[in-house]
Amino acid sequence: MKRLIYAVLLIILAFGVYNLVDNRLKISKYDFDANSTLGNVNITSFKDEYKILYFGYTFCPDICPSTLTILSSVIDEMKLNNDIKILFVTLDLQRDSEKECDEFAKYFYSNSVCLKMKEDELKKVVNNYNAKYAIVNLQNSAMDYSVAHSSSVYLFKRNGKFYKEISNLTKDEIKKEILELTKD
Repeated sequence: MKRLIYAVLLIILAFGVYNLVDNRLKISKYDFDANSTLGNVNITSFKDEYKILYFGYTFCPDICPSTLTILSSVIDEMKLNNDIKILFVTLDLQRDSEKECDEFAKYFYSNSVCLKMKEDELKKVVNNYNAKYAIVNLQNSAMDYSVAHSSSVYLFKRNGKFYKEISNLTKDEIKKEILELTKD
């Protein structure tokens, strides 16, 4: 009987350690070190808020404004403005300052913050998220270059644990996934 009790306790302990390590690994894979108008931040800096992370840049002519508008309208409709923080990660390290980028993100959604990373950190984070981006030179253009990038949003629980990637950025899909995210 003692052996059975010890075996059960060992299994419970092993399960607890596994869950703790698994949660830490899931947070660390998606963590980052970024500058913002709030100072230096990471994925757990925004406690008690669900997080939606999006990679983009302020000179983006269409995809970024469209995505941020859809996110904002869905969050407004769901009345979750105080519960969800949008983390807008700039891919344009040369042109986007933290302040201007933050103003850009807040124009679409007031509870957002722009994150600017050092180039090596940005490359690591983009890789960890399986996102893509590339600088595209534009000859005879006032912009000089553009930033081609993937367009997914990444949802996080309040504790910073990754929840889900959404690549189908329709209003209905985003609403459905945010509803699932906020069930806890």
